[in-house]
Amino acid sequence: MAETKYGDLIHSTELIHDIPHYTGYSMLSHEGELNEDCSIGYHCVSKPICFEKPHAHDFVELLFFLGGDPTDIRDLGAEVEITLGEEQEKHLLTTAGVVSIPSGLTHCPIDIRNVTKPIVFLEVSLTRVYGSPAAREDGE
Repeated sequence: MAETKYGDLIHSTELIHDIPHYTGYSMLSHEGELNEDCSIGYHCVSKPICFEKPHAHDFVELLFFLGGDPTDIRDLGAEVEITLGEEQEKHLLTTAGVVSIPSGLTHCPIDIRNVTKPIVFLEVSLTRVYGSPAAREDGE
């Protein structure tokens, strides 16, 4: 592709990864690939999965759980139980939704279960590099 003034703003296959515990391919930018203070993870889930380890970030994170049918993303097709805060408060999503996690709030486990059809799990974080402060210092 010829050099252009804005060509570096277009990202494509370099963000697509095969992550075994998800369905098909994911699109990730967790290492500053977007050159903005935002990272993303787009994943398809067609079987139960649980993210067990409670953790917190020093940035805002938005977790979207959407039905995989583009004609009705409200129909989640799964149950998502998310645990929030040091109190381990549990919340159950059975329809599409978004969880807004403020900086510093402990979250997880996230248990995606009773998956009857593929769903979309989209994470948007307001940081250039994803992870906990300790993980970023350790290079994880």
